[in-house]
Amino acid sequence: MGYVAPAMLVLIFLLVIPLFYTLYCSLYNLDYLVKGDFVGLGNYLRLLKDVRISKSLLFTFEITIISTLLSVGIGLLLALWVDREHGLFAYLIEMFGLIPWVISMMVAALLWRWLFNGDLGLFNMILKALGHNPIYVVENKNSAIIALIFVLTWRLVGYAMIMILAGLKSLDPVLLEAAKVDGATPWQLLWHIKLPLIKTQLLLSIIVLTVSNFTNNTVPKVLTSGGPNDATNVITLFQYNLGFRYYQFGTSAALSILIMLITSLIIVLYIKVSNYKI
Repeated sequence: MGYVAPAMLVLIFLLVIPLFYTLYCSLYNLDYLVKGDFVGLGNYLRLLKDVRISKSLLFTFEITIISTLLSVGIGLLLALWVDREHGLFAYLIEMFGLIPWVISMMVAALLWRWLFNGDLGLFNMILKALGHNPIYVVENKNSAIIALIFVLTWRLVGYAMIMILAGLKSLDPVLLEAAKVDGATPWQLLWHIKLPLIKTQLLLSIIVLTVSNFTNNTVPKVLTSGGPNDATNVITLFQYNLGFRYYQFGTSAALSILIMLITSLIIVLYIKVSNYKI
């Protein structure tokens, strides 16, 4: 018990106490850090009635589902490819695939914002050199949404690839050879043997990527700042603006609790739908 006590104390101070304090703040009218009246669930009811919250939440779900499916799908294809390769080439694929995951989100988002810049971005400099008009990616609603999904997907493909590849490498080669001897086609080998046996890695990848995309505030903040005209205003960015732009800390705390409950529900649903036994 004494060995784990320091770690438990760190978790209590960094996670448990802030969580309960956030819950406490969400029950009060706390504007500009001035404690007001006790409102109970008033902040929560106000959020549930806010049309902007519903719109932002729906948009967050949409980009989360799309970017997660793309990340896991591309990661699976890359993992299957790397699993067939050997030597230096396979290591290079793994290394370059992990770069977007290991570098800072702030740095990555700033890099892509610079690349997408309509006046000074590298892409538009190339287009101008070729005689084409510049494309203002983050200034246009549709292209800004596509750019946001692209960056979120790009960042997480490497993580999905490594997780799935770890599962593929753990498969018993004798089992795969026996299936080939019995006449199994590559598709049957993948669908009936490989995918069921790497179910845990797939589930963990989907859960981690979903929660990461749903709660990601850095990429939308740096890349599009929620614009244009709130077209990319995800729920975490909405919560950030409530607290640090409009100083409605009580409402912001209530929204953070709702986000935590939603992500917890997503994890439970994933486990139930996949019929995964813990």
